[in-house]
Amino acid sequence: MLAVRLNRARRLGPRVVLPLAGSVLQAAVVAAATFVVFLLMRLIPGDPARILAGPGGSVTPEQVERTRRELGLDDPIALQYWNWITDAVRGDFGNSLVLNDTVAELLADRLVITLQLSVYAFTLAVVLAIPLSLVAARRQGAIADKLSRLAGATGVAVPSFWLALLLIIVAQGVLPTFGYAPLSEGLGAHLGHMLLPALALGAGFATLVFETTRAGLIDTLSSDYVRTARAFQIPERRIYGRYALRNAFLPTLTIFGLEAGALMAGALLVENAFALPGMGRLIVQGVLSRDYPVVQACILVIVVVFVAVNLLMDLLYAVVDPRVRRSRG
Repeated sequence: MLAVRLNRARRLGPRVVLPLAGSVLQAAVVAAATFVVFLLMRLIPGDPARILAGPGGSVTPEQVERTRRELGLDDPIALQYWNWITDAVRGDFGNSLVLNDTVAELLADRLVITLQLSVYAFTLAVVLAIPLSLVAARRQGAIADKLSRLAGATGVAVPSFWLALLLIIVAQGVLPTFGYAPLSEGLGAHLGHMLLPALALGAGFATLVFETTRAGLIDTLSSDYVRTARAFQIPERRIYGRYALRNAFLPTLTIFGLEAGALMAGALLVENAFALPGMGRLIVQGVLSRDYPVVQACILVIVVVFVAVNLLMDLLYAVVDPRVRRSRG
């Protein structure tokens, strides 16, 4: 009986240790990213204590020092970070130094807009890229394939902020180019304000999805099992849907995970171009005013979302590829 239990423990060991090691590594990534931002914010020229103490000419050194003590800015950097991260884990991000509001309330208002923009850009990119990749792989070398690849190369070369400015110029007077309309004002008004930002943000992502899926499909369609399926006269729709696309989609899932965080980071630039009151504008205002708690909390949220999406992609790998499920037991 003891030998059986030892053998079972040896078999289960990697299944327990590997996920635990992955969780520890992801936590370390979050901590490292937030600490770097925490440190960089304090290296930016300018003292928030001097700004908050009062108008420049009437502030005494004693008032500035007292403000620094009240804000905890005179503590060592490591202690400041420890106090902040332990409070953040409990959901307390502190108060804004400039906006006279809690950081949690500021994030709640603006995170929704940034997430909406990221989801719309993601959806638009997938809806456009996957069908185009199927057409391009099926008609490899044809005019449709060459045109789609040309459009893809253009999408990679054009930065999102430059495309945002171009869309503003082209669509001015046709679609709303600035501001935000919540869902409470109607679905049409909301989507109308979000269409151009979603296009600007999702163009580069759509190109990556298209190129990755197309290359995977071309490689899969030349494999032996696809030729065997065609020899047995299995319908092309079933070959593409059940065999080719499912196997070619695994590298695309990797792109989904890696680019999810990039979408939120790109949203920061696009939001400022289209005057969307999301986290992008909040971060810019926080950096310019040296509002440490606001910038730190925004970066923490972005990093956590990035890690969570990558965890979700790992789960989807197991759903799409049975070999992953078997390897993980």
